[in-house]
Amino acid sequence: MLKRKLAQQTAGLSEGDPKRPVMGANTTSALFAKPLWKQFYDIECKLNEVLSTIDTPATIECTYNPVEYASSLHCAYLRRFLDAPKHIMFIGMNPGPTGMVQTGIPFGNVRTVSQLMELSGEVGRPPVLHPKRPVVGLECTKEEISGVRLWELFLRLAGGRLDIFSQQCFVHNFCPLAFFDADGRNITPTELKGPYKQKIRDACLDALEKQLLIVKPQVVVAVGDYVYQALKRSDYCKTVSMLRLAHPSPRSVNNTKWPEKAQEFLEQHGLVRFMRNEA
Repeated sequence: MLKRKLAQQTAGLSEGDPKRPVMGANTTSALFAKPLWKQFYDIECKLNEVLSTIDTPATIECTYNPVEYASSLHCAYLRRFLDAPKHIMFIGMNPGPTGMVQTGIPFGNVRTVSQLMELSGEVGRPPVLHPKRPVVGLECTKEEISGVRLWELFLRLAGGRLDIFSQQCFVHNFCPLAFFDADGRNITPTELKGPYKQKIRDACLDALEKQLLIVKPQVVVAVGDYVYQALKRSDYCKTVSMLRLAHPSPRSVNNTKWPEKAQEFLEQHGLVRFMRNEA
């Protein structure tokens, strides 16, 4: 089929015709090049393999990896919103229990994913399920407050259209794992201890370095201090503008009026025009 298509495209063109394509290694590579989102996802899959080899400490009862068990929705998000390099990349910490844990999408509370992003897909279950942390996918009725705050602010600043926002902006999470202790308490990467914390950080940072080279952002916005401190070790981030935006979680200290403060931050650094695709 491919040969036939190429033959049709070149029919009637002489060897010396400047319009005639020259078939070689570069042309063949272009025809079969993976889309950007798939290159990004392949790096995530390799990161998952590395993370699976790291011994989990006794203080962590189980870990969830929604990039794996919610891959259908996760890939739908990548296909929709990562079709080309972006000017700004927002990087959050890790999946929230009622957000990405349920949907596979960063800060992805169900209403945001199903109504604002208009995405759908199957969501499986992690291999080890904590009884206090069920995964019900798009049937989850509890809002992820961080996701509501973040995505609704982005939506408003982009004039009510996430397709406008996504022209120059992309949202990702530094670590794909959610961590729970024996009581089902959500353990953030900040709260991890000892060598395990360092190993998780280093593996995720190594993968992110490769992803940044694909997305090519000129501005990297770390959402929260954990990611900001981790990205200080990034070679890529030393070559571009790196900013720290306060995390939208209600668990964060002094985090009242987050939407107002976050908008002021984005305006102060001249990022809103990119979110509106006006730059």
